[in-house]
Amino acid sequence: MRASVPVLIVFTALLVSILAKSSTLETWKANEDAAAKASKLVQFAEAEKLLLANQKLAQTFPPKDARLPRTVLDLAEVYRAEGKYSDAFPLYERAMQIYRDLYGPGSIELADTLEGEAELYKSLNDYAHAEPLLVKALAMRQKLSPSDSDDVAQSENDLGELYTVTGAFDKAEPLLADALALRKKAGAESVGVAQSLEAFGTFYGKTGHTPQAEASFRGAVSIFGKTLGGQHPDYANALENLALSCESHRDFATAEPLLYRVLEIRKTAFGPEHRDVATSVDNLAALKRSENKSQEAAALYEQAIAMWESILGHDSPDLAADLNNLGVIYELDREPAKAEPLFLRAIALDEKALGVASPEVGTDLNNLGLLYFLSSRYDDSQKIYQRALAIRINAYGENDPAVAETMNGYAAALRGSHHEAEAKKIESRLKAITNNQSVTVSK
Repeated sequence: MRASVPVLIVFTALLVSILAKSSTLETWKANEDAAAKASKLVQFAEAEKLLLANQKLAQTFPPKDARLPRTVLDLAEVYRAEGKYSDAFPLYERAMQIYRDLYGPGSIELADTLEGEAELYKSLNDYAHAEPLLVKALAMRQKLSPSDSDDVAQSENDLGELYTVTGAFDKAEPLLADALALRKKAGAESVGVAQSLEAFGTFYGKTGHTPQAEASFRGAVSIFGKTLGGQHPDYANALENLALSCESHRDFATAEPLLYRVLEIRKTAFGPEHRDVATSVDNLAALKRSENKSQEAAALYEQAIAMWESILGHDSPDLAADLNNLGVIYELDREPAKAEPLFLRAIALDEKALGVASPEVGTDLNNLGLLYFLSSRYDDSQKIYQRALAIRINAYGENDPAVAETMNGYAAALRGSHHEAEAKKIESRLKAITNNQSVTVSK
């Protein structure tokens, strides 16, 4: 006969199990609250540590417990803020799948996750992947939330920002306007209103309305400063946009101190090795270049390249832009020995990532062709220009200004290498294109 287990022992074991579970849930909640507070204070390393601990705890919860995907999504958001995109992406995908399993194809939680992943793609300038996610998230929110909710406004603003960047201004404006109107109903000086003003500033800048752009950016800076404080990354982003707007009309005296302030905020918030910090260094380099301070610009581009190499790796095609920028500075300063390896490296990176006939490779080659021409290497120059011309015509057609630029360089290189007949043919071709453009415009 099997011995019975005393009732007291069974009860004690059950009580211990219940207390342990209660303790685990309390720890999870405490960590979640502390992580949210840390994120708000831009203490992302602390938030990450707390959420990683919660992720382990959440693995012990029942399969249908919604705290697991909540933790996964929150951790993805922190990774995105830290610029750890490769760590964030699989977490967004995982949270998305869990929410679909829990709630089906449409839920507020799923919309949150779609928007988070879309913002990651936007950070990578991958708008083709971001757009359908934002469109889907907005549709979910419009169906599941009140029409005047802040969630709907956020989705409209995020999608409007994307359409602004991609030049779909007719789609962007009504979304941004509706988002701003919804947010103003809840208060004139909220974080949401500041976000909308910043988005409108970018829209105005892209559509050639500089005074309105600056006014919008100044409004965003003011509200972010009051609501989030002068050390917050969102404040820095708005300040950066204001600085770049001032720089665009050569108000360097206003732009420069703002850009240095942005750099310091980002270093404090993220540390020295972060994408936003590297972007700040890039912006300062471009400003110095516009001010004709080539030595200062070159030093900053060197610094930015080293940072991007550390963040992205030495083989990233994203390095090509700064390699070209630095190469052009050395080219114009008559330092071909420094410029040439930079252009050659940019060509190699773009060819590998984008293909040998990409417009970016055409730009790289055009820069190298000019360098060889200025160095009196006319045979090398005309060969490089010939290839650049073929790429640019294929990409843009003959009537594009970039094609005219390369034709001019090609003709000059041909003359330098004593190919007069070929040079005349190119010059005649360019003249015919120019005359055709003039006739078209006059009509």
